[in-house]
Amino acid sequence: MNIHLAENIVDIYQRHGLAWTAQRGRHLYEKAWLDLFLSYVPAQAEILDIGCATGVPIAEYLIKQKYKVTGVDSSASMLAVARQKFTLHTWLLQDMRQLHLSKPFAGILAWDSFFHLTAEAQREMFARFAQYSLSGTVLMFTSGPEAGEAIGEMFGEPLYHASLSQTEYRMLLKKYGFHVLKMQAQDVTCTGHTVWLAQQQI
Repeated sequence: MNIHLAENIVDIYQRHGLAWTAQRGRHLYEKAWLDLFLSYVPAQAEILDIGCATGVPIAEYLIKQKYKVTGVDSSASMLAVARQKFTLHTWLLQDMRQLHLSKPFAGILAWDSFFHLTAEAQREMFARFAQYSLSGTVLMFTSGPEAGEAIGEMFGEPLYHASLSQTEYRMLLKKYGFHVLKMQAQDVTCTGHTVWLAQQQI
């Protein structure tokens, strides 16, 4: 297990996050999934964006749809941009593995963030998802298509990713009271992302 690489994630995004954001651009290739997510979230409700980065383009899209966003990220430089651009929303410098929030949310999003955690840390996150959920809360996250580790690259540095098996994700969701609304592995309409959409039991 490449635990040392997993521990470098925060530092990598602190140093390269703004350049990564500029490179990623504003094109919202996630729009169809975000629209499906929002179709289950009450209008103008509060959404938790875990790994929000600068807030562009995902949180920005949620805000334009008149949702109240609380963003959490471990990169101070990226959060500074979000705070400057979206002053009426809440931006918290926290490690998702140690979330400390004052309230639950109607929607929880962990897009391209949760999958940087080790397998064991991902297992532990499901209790946190449940802790900050209401009855009917909608959860959406991205993962790998199968169990294992993968090492990508960000500006020449190794970038850690991990995934549990689809069976284990389903087991954990069920254990913590979520039922799967939709799951798509390697969605070709969304740059090959593997996406999970689930809802806390009502």
